[in-house]
Amino acid sequence: MLRFSSPAAPLRRLALGLALALAAPGAHADPARISHLLHTDALFTILQKEGVAYGRDLAEEMTGEPSDPGWVAEVEAIHAPARLQPAYQDTFAAALKGADQAAIEHWLTSDTGKRVVEHEISAREALLDPDAEDAAIAAAETAQAQGDHRFAAVERIIEAAGLIEPNVVGGMNANLAFYRAMAEGGAFPYEVTESDMLADVAAQEEEIRADVTSWIQGYLFLAYGSLPADDLDRIARFSASAPGQALLRAQFEGFDLVYEESSAALGAALARRMTAAEL
Repeated sequence: MLRFSSPAAPLRRLALGLALALAAPGAHADPARISHLLHTDALFTILQKEGVAYGRDLAEEMTGEPSDPGWVAEVEAIHAPARLQPAYQDTFAAALKGADQAAIEHWLTSDTGKRVVEHEISAREALLDPDAEDAAIAAAETAQAQGDHRFAAVERIIEAAGLIEPNVVGGMNANLAFYRAMAEGGAFPYEVTESDMLADVAAQEEEIRADVTSWIQGYLFLAYGSLPADDLDRIARFSASAPGQALLRAQFEGFDLVYEESSAALGAALARRMTAAEL
């Protein structure tokens, strides 16, 4: 049976602005403003670049041919912010209903909150360079091995936020959406049943978990490693709080939708390309 390596892009869905809302809630809050304070526009631009890089590698792996300009343009369109972001924003807003949005917004407008988000976006952009990504993961691994207190603080944040398992589940669901689209598009020269696909994706779980864990550790160590210890403690405390958990859930729900849809579109596009090449 054909096996797929774990898609890189669907595994990288991390909440932004994970820090402590200390003041009393304000009179009014708006999910669109919260999204703006999280620099969601900038994030979706980065996600498109990640998607294009992954699409290039995937096409070369699956077809044995280098990506041509037509394929790159198609992958860019699949991951275009204008195409994906509206559905994310709607899901994000709906998921935040009932949450303490004013407390979240108060933090994000504070000096420290702004700095945290800026660090996250800068680190995410830096990791577009594969060499920088490898270096960040290696730095986190070295810090862990040496018992670095900064790594321990980042690990507490990851645990408090519960970042690993939602990313594993999201990655598996995105893989399944991709796999189904490939099968429906006739990309395989043999029958692939739903049971086959489910079994194949389930077999990838530990590989995905290892990939998710190393990437999140590298990314957040890069983003947070230079922050003061007090800030890191506040991030962990907010991540475990009711407002922090609500923000995380809203972001995960939005990104689950985005990554499953874009993965399915990518699988369908690749199937068209593979079947056309056979004609």
